[in-house]
Amino acid sequence: MIKTRRTVSDRWGDIWIAFFALLAVVTVSWRLWATEWTGDLYILVFLTFFAGIAGLVLGYSRFSPLLAALFSTLYGIFCMGWLFGTTVDLDITWRERIINHLGWRLQLSIAQFNANQAVTDPILFLVVMAVLLWIMASTATFIIIRQGSVWPVLIPLGITMLVISHYDQDLARNSRFLMTFMFFTLVLIGRVNIVNHQRQWNQEGIQTTHETHADFTYALFTFALVLVILAWLIPITPQQRTRYAQLWRSVTEPWEQFRERFADILVLETTTDTTVVELFGDSLGLGSWASTSKEVVFTVAVDLPPPAAYRNYWYTRSYDLYEDGQWSSSPGLDSQLRYPDDFQIMFPAWTDGQAAAYNFSSQVARLNNLYVTGRPVWVGRPVETVTQRISSTEEDLVALIASPELYLGETYRVESMVSVPTASQLRRTGTEYPDWLDRYLQLPADFSPRVTGLAEAIVNLDDHPYDMAVAITRYLRINIEYAPIMPPVPTGTDPMAWFLFDVQTGFCNYYATAQVLMLRSLGIPARFVVGYAQGDYDSTTQTYTVRKLDSHAWPEVYFVDYGWVPFEPTVSQPALILPAGSDRTEADFMSPERGETPQMNDVFDEPESKLDETPAIEPVSAEALPPRVESGTVAWVLLVVFLLVLFLTVLILMRPEIFKLGLVPLPVLMERLLIKHEKTVPEWLRRWSSLAQMSAAQKAYRRLCWALSILGLLSDPAKTPAERARLLTRHIPQAYQPALEIVNQYHLDRFSDHLINEGLTTVAGWQVLSLALKFRLSRIFKVRPR
Repeated sequence: MIKTRRTVSDRWGDIWIAFFALLAVVTVSWRLWATEWTGDLYILVFLTFFAGIAGLVLGYSRFSPLLAALFSTLYGIFCMGWLFGTTVDLDITWRERIINHLGWRLQLSIAQFNANQAVTDPILFLVVMAVLLWIMASTATFIIIRQGSVWPVLIPLGITMLVISHYDQDLARNSRFLMTFMFFTLVLIGRVNIVNHQRQWNQEGIQTTHETHADFTYALFTFALVLVILAWLIPITPQQRTRYAQLWRSVTEPWEQFRERFADILVLETTTDTTVVELFGDSLGLGSWASTSKEVVFTVAVDLPPPAAYRNYWYTRSYDLYEDGQWSSSPGLDSQLRYPDDFQIMFPAWTDGQAAAYNFSSQVARLNNLYVTGRPVWVGRPVETVTQRISSTEEDLVALIASPELYLGETYRVESMVSVPTASQLRRTGTEYPDWLDRYLQLPADFSPRVTGLAEAIVNLDDHPYDMAVAITRYLRINIEYAPIMPPVPTGTDPMAWFLFDVQTGFCNYYATAQVLMLRSLGIPARFVVGYAQGDYDSTTQTYTVRKLDSHAWPEVYFVDYGWVPFEPTVSQPALILPAGSDRTEADFMSPERGETPQMNDVFDEPESKLDETPAIEPVSAEALPPRVESGTVAWVLLVVFLLVLFLTVLILMRPEIFKLGLVPLPVLMERLLIKHEKTVPEWLRRWSSLAQMSAAQKAYRRLCWALSILGLLSDPAKTPAERARLLTRHIPQAYQPALEIVNQYHLDRFSDHLINEGLTTVAGWQVLSLALKFRLSRIFKVRPR
């Protein structure tokens, strides 16, 4: 008699079993959500619910466990991507949400974890928990529906509940969730037992009524509820608590090191400092002191040097609106999240510059500001750009915000176009300014006429705006003394009038503000820019080290066809001298001889200061910019190489005969190692080891038996190999020749000293297995086999 495979009618498709299995797995994720360890934990509850549903449906289906696992994996990837995407509160496409935004955050978190740093983004913890809960929930409901096995499912769920409760020391919350979980599991266990007995009674011809079923269900609920209430009411003595604590420590001690490592990925909102370092925000006051800290903020490695005469200012934000000693930005700006693969800022058609490339490395955790120089044409990480719309095809950069924040040690690449216009070129520019620059002419309503009068006295009103800007720069550097600490501005006093006429000391915020406002009072567009001075340069490594004391503010003046040009009125910084030049030539980009370098006292009759020590480097054309190597490409290459090496290693250890190596197979090594150390060998390892030691003929015969199993022909174990082969060929005539070959080689291997043809035998084994799979699939999908 031929036994057929179990059908869908053999499933444990009881509605109460499915319902309480789903409640049990959801309770575990709900318990995790209740800890409030980090944000967005609620998505794990929905994910677990969908995982439970997937397990129930796949458990009831006809799919084999392997195929069901494949479908569960696909469902899980889709649900995780969708749920995680809902946490991104940005107006971007779903592709950008998942691949760019979430993918980048996950990549940064993994990099922090690998660098043994505290992970500052909860996404890694959420992803790990999501994967574990999906596997646990879908597997639990699948096993219950497919096999009716309860304990292999409930034990992992119960351990998970205990672990969460152990690390969330809230007694009332622990009691509520544990009692609820116990109730669901007791009902589930009882219901599975009831259904099991009903099946036995049906096989024995014992009939039961619906009233009997209802009585059983009512009694089960009552019994489970009584047990839970009793467990809640039974007091626990201090001695029992001590014993339980000792038992828990003995169980968890071997995992302590793993727990500490795993804790690195958990961002606790209640205990972890998640403060974002934003040195330059939406607004900036003049302040009362300048930083003197030598703490390093970031370093900059020069990959493609700019022209030698170029001064690096590490820009992050500019402001246009000044009121009551406070700088901010006027409304109407556009904010957009840009990614490396689509980064493009549509600057106006200003005069082309030279290509330059830099690698910035953050030395501060959770840094919100992102720094560039010149006009950035590409940034190698996600960044939020704040721009002013000029026209439908043009925009001007206002601010750069790292999104997500820069983590400690993160490196990002910036490619920019930089230019060094000559003084003669700027003097030839026009003064017909476009309308979009009106915001850069704003002055406060109570702007002091004394400041306007000073500006008019400093400059020659018939001069070009460039000469006016130079004159004001010269005045500030000569007449205002640098002071890192300022006394409070007297109440009711205009800060700029007080700075220019009374104290006549200050730091960069005051210098830059004074120059911007004086230029605006003369009708010249100017803006207040913040970031960092270029810092200390190491010519050996071509690296700038930028410290907090290098934080800086400077004015930028607009020139038609050239855009924004920086000036340096702060006397603590080296004077910024543009090449004179009559016409722009290559010589304008060459560093002058040291003796010819303009000193501050040469130009402004000031005390001598240090030279700009940026080394002279030949100009490099934009075409010479080296091609970028995308970090994603490198990661994929490394991943493929790693997987290939891993695959070959495992293949050699498991199938050394393929490579004609006299190695002992991996499972045999594992079994011998356990026996040597007097450890119990698991049954699965014994079977694996036995399989690895089989000859080619034995493995081929085993595949013939698998072929019969696939067809649902689970024949009598007493049947001989020849009888099994005949049984197979009656259903699949094409299997006659390979089945005959398997039987002949099997007999030679087992009952003679003759050598067998291993290659031919192996091929025959795979042939019968392949034919059986094709035959089975054709029956499932009603396709005529070829």
